[in-house]
Amino acid sequence: MNKELQGLFLCIAALGFAYTVLMLILMLVSGAKLVKTITVVFAISTILFSLGLSQKVRTRMKQKLMTLFTPQNSRFSAP
Repeated sequence: MNKELQGLFLCIAALGFAYTVLMLILMLVSGAKLVKTITVVFAISTILFSLGLSQKVRTRMKQKLMTLFTPQNSRFSAP
């Protein structure tokens, strides 16, 4: 995928995330029920964000998440 298309996906995803935050604030202030709209926009933004990332960035993110969530016994070994 070319860089321009990846940049477009990331830009649209960022706008979608900002829209989701604004809708959450509106929902908290007004009490309106916007849960379905927020989940749809957030899901689409997440998909576009993942499409906008390059393969190198995806693998680095996966490796970082795996090191954060997998227990490593060497850190907590008794002396």
